[in-house]
Parts: sequence; structure tokens; C-alpha cells
Amino acid sequence: MIKEYLNKRFFSFLTLIFCSGSSLAMTLPIMSLYLMNEVHADGSQLGNFFIISAVSGIIVTQIIAKFSDSKLSRRDLMILGYSAGALTTLTYIFFPDYGIIVTAGVAFSSISMVATPQVFALAREYALLKYGDALMFTSYLRAVFSLSWVMTPPIAYVLFVDYGSRFTFMVATMIFLTGALVAFFMMPKALFKSGSEHDFEDTPSSSIGELMDSENSNETGRNSQSEAHAEDVKGDSSHGFKNLLKSGNVMSIVFLFLAFMLLWCCNSAYLISMPVFVTREASVAGTLIDTNRLPGVMMGLAALLEIPVMIYCGGLARKIGLKTLIILCGCFGCLFYVSLSFGPISSVSLLFMQIFNAIFIGILASLGMVYMQELLPKFPGQATTLYNNSVHTGGIISGYLVSRAMSAGGTVLVFETGIVFTAIAVVLLFAVSGVGISRKD
Repeated sequence: MIKEYLNKRFFSFLTLIFCSGSSLAMTLPIMSLYLMNEVHADGSQLGNFFIISAVSGIIVTQIIAKFSDSKLSRRDLMILGYSAGALTTLTYIFFPDYGIIVTAGVAFSSISMVATPQVFALAREYALLKYGDALMFTSYLRAVFSLSWVMTPPIAYVLFVDYGSRFTFMVATMIFLTGALVAFFMMPKALFKSGSEHDFEDTPSSSIGELMDSENSNETGRNSQSEAHAEDVKGDSSHGFKNLLKSGNVMSIVFLFLAFMLLWCCNSAYLISMPVFVTREASVAGTLIDTNRLPGVMMGLAALLEIPVMIYCGGLARKIGLKTLIILCGCFGCLFYVSLSFGPISSVSLLFMQIFNAIFIGILASLGMVYMQELLPKFPGQATTLYNNSVHTGGIISGYLVSRAMSAGGTVLVFETGIVFTAIAVVLLFAVSGVGISRKD
């Protein structure tokens, strides 16, 4: 199926997603150790940094998302985001001061969060317009995002241990700048809305809004009065959040957001605390891999295993449904944190546990965004950003969770809390409406 996607646009999207993933994978895995070892932050300051970063990211990305579906060019937002990412890592290089990092660094980092959801939103619009189906196209992008996490965390730890943080962050800066250049030269300038033009090759002249209207008309056979109402709603996109609520099942959106928030909270807390747990707190049995490099290998292995999970689940979702797969992902997440909390701790066992982690994150990362988009098909930018903000909101809680755990004397409390959170998330997911998958007939 991938053969039909082989063109310059597809490879441009792949490059952008790889830049998004690798830049994040180059910085996030080492941030805890960087802040504690070089900025000399304590456990409370470490947690506060991730809380402030998440809050700032939510505010900035949601404000911009309100205009991304109607007024602003997605390409320009990508360029802005990747450029801000470069400024973030340059701040880490030249100003390793906690006060500067939580102000200027967080400000730049928040703006950089705009890029990735806009890439996925534009990719979905492109896939629906050109192929009539966005599921597999998005699944391939998510797989490439995971591919960046296969190689980058181990490389990041090698660079961090052998060459220091300054060189590691400089590499991340070059990755961000590469994304900005690709977006500038390869992404379309046009806006996807009624009456606008676009420059995607060999695509129909209809806008994404018209395509969505056509799908809804075919599925429900609505009359002319409901058509006029839908046009009014679509044309009044300046009321963003109100129309967003009108366009979907509100309670399902709320439950889905809360479930994703809890699931991503567990993952964020794991990523923050695991390097500290492995290198400082746990007595890891066995000498298979050097302890200082083991966190990077664990992240890389999990990402490698996520790739077949993402690709396989993209097709499986049509057979058993998005809802079923997302519930299964929560169950595997719970199993992962049970094994971390109560299982034997050795280099071999920690690597084996990544199978559960890969299934958990592979499904959540590849299909979670699709689930939110299908609940809000008329607002792809806002749906994508709402999904991403569930990630950031989970980050707020995870920062507090890690801070409290370290104050209580051990990061293992993070993993035990993960058992409770994933179980609650599974219960919430049962209350979310099932949805179909958008495609053009």
C-alpha cells in the first residue's frame, strides 16, 4: 500500500516527522540528568520545570490552534515551531542557569511544540484530499516518528556521556534547523478552507471542508436545511472552541481527553524518572549494558518495537475498531507498570519489559490522535492540538508526580502510581463513543 504514497510530498512529511521525533529524542531523555548534574536542580525544581513546560505548551499551542484551521498557514507555523526549537537548545547550551531555562528556555520550547501537530494536521488533509483515506498515511508518519526514537536516544546518551551536553544540544539544534528548511522549501503555502487554492499535486479542487461535508452527506443523507446549518458552522470558524464542542460528542471528547491525559502522564513520568531510577537508585543486576547508557538503549528498543505495532494496528483498527485497540493499549500499559513496580530489576528484565511498553505507546501514539480527529472531523487542527494538549496536561501531572516521588525517597512510586492511572484510563475509555474512520467513497 505504501507504493501509492511515494512522491516528494510524502518524503517531505517523513523528513519533517523524523526531525520532530529526533530533536525531541535528542533532548528529552537527557533533560533530567542535565538539570540535576549540570544545572544542579533538586527534585522539586526538576518537577517544576516539567510542570511549567507543560502549562506553557498548552497555552501557546491551543491559542495558535484556534487560528490554524482558518487563518494561519500551517507551513509558517511549522517554520516558527522548528526555529523556536533551535532557540531552545541554544539556550541550554549558552545559558545553563535554572532561572533562564524556566523562563526563556520554556518560552521557546512552548512555541516549538506548535510544529508537530501542524505537520500531522496538514498530512491528514493532504492524505484525505489525494488518497481519500488518512489512516495508513498517518500510521506511516507515526512509525517514522518512532523510528527516530529507535536510534536517537542511544546516540543522545553516547554524546551526553562522552562529549557533554553542549555538543548533544548542538546536534539537536541542527535537526531543528533542518526541519525549518524542509518546511520552508517543500510544504505548500496555501490554506485549506473553502474558496482557497492549494498546490498539492494531482488533488481534487475541493477543499477539506467540502470533502468532510460530502462524507457526512453520503453517510446521513441530510436534507438541505442541515446542509445550510453545517455551512454556517464551518464558515463561523472564528468561534473555534464553541463550534468544536458543537461538532462532536462532548462527553466522549471529555472522557477521551482525560484517559489520554492519564496514559500520557504515566509515560511522561516514566521518561523523566527512568534515567534517574536506572543510573542512581536501582541496583541493576547484570553487566549486559553499561548502566549510564542503559536508559538510551531501553528507549531505543521500545521505539524499535513500536514500529511494527503502529503499522499493524493501522490496518487492524478497521477490523476491530479504534476503541478496542485503545482499551488494549491501556491494559498493556498497566501490565508494564506492574512489571516495573514488582518485577526483578536487571538489565535483561528492563529490556524485556519494553515489549509491554512498545505495545502500550505504539497503539496510543499511532491511533490516539486518529481517534480524537474522528470525533472532530471538521476541525483537524484543533483536534490534533487537543490530543497533543492531553499529552501536555499529562506532563503537568507527571512533573508533580516525579517531584513528590523524589521527595518521598524514590522514583519507584512513579511506577506504582502508573498502575492506578492506567486502570482509571481504561475505565474512562469504555465510556467513549466508538467512531468510524474517515475515507472518501
